[in-house]
Amino acid sequence: MSASGSRERSVAELAHHVGAVPGAGRQGIQALTELIVCRVTEEHGEIHPGDLFVARQGRRRHGAEHAVEAVALGAVAVLTDARGLGLIGQDLPVPVLVHEDPSSALGPMAALLHGEPSREMPVFGITGTNGKTTTAYILEAALRRLGACPGLLSTPETVIGSDRRPSAMTTPTAPHVQELLARMRETGNDTAVMEVSSHALDQGRVNGVRFASVGFTNLSHEHQDYHGDMESYFRAKARLFTPQLASRAVIVVDDAAGRQLDQLARRRGLPTTTLSTRAETAAAWQITGEQGTDEFELLGSRGRLRLRAPLPGEHNRVNTALAALMLIGAGHSMDEVARALHGPVSVPGRMERVDLGPRWPTVLVDFAHTPDATAKSVSALRARTRGLLVVTASSGGDRDKAKRELTGRAVVEAGADVVLVTDDNPRSEDPAAIRAAVMRGVRAAVEDLRASGRPEPEILEAPTRRDAIRGALELAGPQDTIALYGKGHERWMEIGPTGTRIPFVDSDEVRAAAARMTAPGLGAAGTGCAAAQGHEGWSVRRGAP
Repeated sequence: MSASGSRERSVAELAHHVGAVPGAGRQGIQALTELIVCRVTEEHGEIHPGDLFVARQGRRRHGAEHAVEAVALGAVAVLTDARGLGLIGQDLPVPVLVHEDPSSALGPMAALLHGEPSREMPVFGITGTNGKTTTAYILEAALRRLGACPGLLSTPETVIGSDRRPSAMTTPTAPHVQELLARMRETGNDTAVMEVSSHALDQGRVNGVRFASVGFTNLSHEHQDYHGDMESYFRAKARLFTPQLASRAVIVVDDAAGRQLDQLARRRGLPTTTLSTRAETAAAWQITGEQGTDEFELLGSRGRLRLRAPLPGEHNRVNTALAALMLIGAGHSMDEVARALHGPVSVPGRMERVDLGPRWPTVLVDFAHTPDATAKSVSALRARTRGLLVVTASSGGDRDKAKRELTGRAVVEAGADVVLVTDDNPRSEDPAAIRAAVMRGVRAAVEDLRASGRPEPEILEAPTRRDAIRGALELAGPQDTIALYGKGHERWMEIGPTGTRIPFVDSDEVRAAAARMTAPGLGAAGTGCAAAQGHEGWSVRRGAP
């Protein structure tokens, strides 16, 4: 074995496994059985001797343009499509295989080389716009309480054995997914939990994984810069819900996308279980119980399950119920599941509390960065906050521009008392222009409140995120809540040309700002309202609605 868990195969075996056919190359057919492959990759810069290079169409360029370079670095064969074959020609000194969709073949080949790790341990996959990370962590914690040793592939962390490390991306490339699953198997993990992003599904990164159970949370406005429209976004998510990838599915049918997905999965022959929070929605399981509380009941044909969400908000009750049904579907009894889900769950950057002590406001760091996720979080905190609810509103650069105004609207409409419009990851865009777009949504929502005679929030603009954090601490008192949205677990700020990152951790910035302050803001009625005038060390201006 040359790579972690890798089991060498011939080019012929790999070609047969994915249905590829010989296309070109000066070496004959006999070479397909004699040439041994150690690893497959689509990254031409990562080629090692003995690799098979998969040359696929990218968003701008075709990987076949790098075939000669890949062979020079040691690739023993190339797999590509018809267009790639035309770019390569007939003179490459190694076999060239042709497949109609190289992206779909990459994962199965990597899985074969790693001994099909997902067939030796149950893998749970979660997709949807919001809730993937929280559901994954709830599942991981519950599995540990059930006596399992789960690995984890999530947005904040990757867990292999008992080692927890920050993740580079939500769902890695197909060869890396298989390598990580193989390493989990080798280090003692007997099951795995995986977030599955729409980008990953569109690019075939989980092809070759056999999921014991997959879950769907919801679908709302996100990633339009990549997918183009909501229908394409839905189709990408739906790729996970096939009998070829999964044995069973649990689908939240509160939105139209969930109901459509359930019908589609059933037509494909995938067994599904449905979940809803709405009595008027037909579903196998219903969430009942007083809204605004963490306790709830899950009612279905198999009985009644009393559960408690480890994090506040109706959306986290749904995440908890989704995890419960995935575990029940995997064969655990309802009593076992209820016990396993009873207990705390710490999710990096998801409603993560920064404890500053009793004289300070409650400060929460949350990754919510879509209009839907932000609205749900603000609503949950509004119901639990005795004093002011102070929130940030922001949006990233070089991404879906349409959600910027929607996010600004969401924080106002959901009940924030003070809104600080600030930066997120501006990337190569002008931060002021992004803030202006968010502010347009904020102002539009404020105008609606004014027209209906409802209370209006205080609107401020902070030119940097550090300013916003300091400003929020100055504004809030001990009975108030501060919610910092958009970055969550991230440990950097992306500012400037693509790939430029500077260290920035919201929770660290909160502690640093508090350390520079002699006392928390205690303005009128103990709320810190007077702090809105601005303070030495930070800059903030009122946003005229």
